[in-house]
Amino acid sequence: MSQQTLGLRLRRCWPVKDWPEADQRLWANAIAPVTHFADEDGALSQARPTSLTKYIKGYGRWLAVLAHIDPSALALTPLDRFSKSRLQAYLDHLRACGNSDGTCINRIEELAVCLRAFDPDFDTRLIRRAASILRSTAKPVRSKSHLRTSEELINLGFEVMRTAIDPTDHKHALAFRDGLLIALLALHPIRRRNLADFICERNLIRQGAGFLIVFKPSETKIHEWIEVPLAETLVEPMNDYLTRWRPLLVTRQGRWANAINDAVWVSVDGSPLSADGLAGRIKRWTRQKFGRAINPHLFRDAAATTLVVNDPSHVRVAASLLGHRSLATTEKHYIQASGLQAQQSLIAVLNEIRHGH
Repeated sequence: MSQQTLGLRLRRCWPVKDWPEADQRLWANAIAPVTHFADEDGALSQARPTSLTKYIKGYGRWLAVLAHIDPSALALTPLDRFSKSRLQAYLDHLRACGNSDGTCINRIEELAVCLRAFDPDFDTRLIRRAASILRSTAKPVRSKSHLRTSEELINLGFEVMRTAIDPTDHKHALAFRDGLLIALLALHPIRRRNLADFICERNLIRQGAGFLIVFKPSETKIHEWIEVPLAETLVEPMNDYLTRWRPLLVTRQGRWANAINDAVWVSVDGSPLSADGLAGRIKRWTRQKFGRAINPHLFRDAAATTLVVNDPSHVRVAASLLGHRSLATTEKHYIQASGLQAQQSLIAVLNEIRHGH
């Protein structure tokens, strides 16, 4: 078997239906609400679908690799088959497939979540220790030398919006939508999934002459409220999009059309724009402008970098701006800036940059 073929096989993640029966039963128990009493629900019964998908892939990867390196282990119970030697062999194979240290950390942490869900008494110390060692030596595998500043990204967004001049042409409507997405993401670096899930009057709420961006804890990765005013410079473009360009796109009836309802972002088919579709459009325009595609996640890096480089006093609000929890305990009480303050700091810095200060 060639190294390439081996790598492809080891990258496979077993779906739940291919797991051993004991694992399938434990997974079903972990995700199913048993009764109306929370203390009797499955350990993962409240997890979001996206999180469950991630855990399934992570655990499915563990089983796929075990099937190759130690098939007899699959006859054991999930807890009995876990050992230090198998964990080390798993990490060795992940690296042999070209995975970064960051990916290896994600895979073993997903494994820990599942094993802990199968048995609350499972000791995760071994996995935590391995993850800690990986973090201390991890090196980025992808260069971010092509990262652009938030100023450049905002300017690109407005540049793309200015190309939309014919209110009867759906291609112009798509251009305006894409430009607004780019500018909005540069000023409000929220996660891609949240941006794609924008719903009128639920996540984008009119407030006086402007708009409020709102996400409930159940909709955010860190299970906390997001509630910030839409940047003033985006209010007029947003009004323009909602009253002129979005209605034009809603009338489209492409082959894959789905009910649009109140989704803010509309695709060329007259359907809600998917997260992948949104990312594809953003990468298309950034590749055309800068020679290399910039995905939505890198807008978050650009925002934090722009904020810190241009106003070092705000170095500690970058985590709040991006909705991260990873702050040292000793900084917890020092960093009282909320996401709103962080957002306003970024907008203020960018306004000064764009006006030549």
